[in-house]
Amino acid sequence: MGVRPAVPVKRREIPVVCHQWVYRCRHLVGNMWARLKEWRTVATRYEKTTNSFRVVIRIAASCDWLKL
Repeated sequence: MGVRPAVPVKRREIPVVCHQWVYRCRHLVGNMWARLKEWRTVATRYEKTTNSFRVVIRIAASCDWLKL
């Protein structure tokens, strides 16, 4: 599908080119999801529709951004 990994390989595996900025962005996205999952509704996904879940994600992300 043309997707490239953003995770460094182990020593015994064949090395894959993984640019530092890609790995750094992957780390930032993971941290953001961890902060969003502190909200109970995001972690357990109480919303029934995709649109309402997106709204909760946006509200949580906005509150997190304002907190910083």
